[in-house]
Amino acid sequence: MTWPTERKGSALVSEKAVIRQVAKLEERVWKAAQARDAKRFAELVPADAVMIFRSGIVRQPEYLSGMAGRTVGHSEIRGMQGFMPNAKTVILIYTTERLGSENGRKFPEAAVIESTTWIKRGKKWVAVLNQETPIAASANADAVVVAR
Repeated sequence: MTWPTERKGSALVSEKAVIRQVAKLEERVWKAAQARDAKRFAELVPADAVMIFRSGIVRQPEYLSGMAGRTVGHSEIRGMQGFMPNAKTVILIYTTERLGSENGRKFPEAAVIESTTWIKRGKKWVAVLNQETPIAASANADAVVVAR
């Protein structure tokens, strides 16, 4: 699938390359969260970032402060798709089953749609907004599928 775009030729090829690069950064965020690596997580997710979970809205500093009491995992990232509304923004959408616990309480185990907005600050891509939404129906987005 492709996202409707006016760009043709090499601009679209370049866009796909950027989306693939940012998708790899998304996977690094998951790995940093799983490893409880606050330094690496903060390099990818800046202090002004917002995460919207089933449990509520969490800003990056709050997320980092609770990292020691949290285990994070996922079954797998499925159907990663991305699009670029402009040259400095990538929006990724995929499904996963978020696994883990916080302070000994297990997260609800159900498939979720994850959406992360990445922006380019200077020469660096950072994730500024992440939202997880429990899946209630099939999710057929019209976006660029990231090839692995």
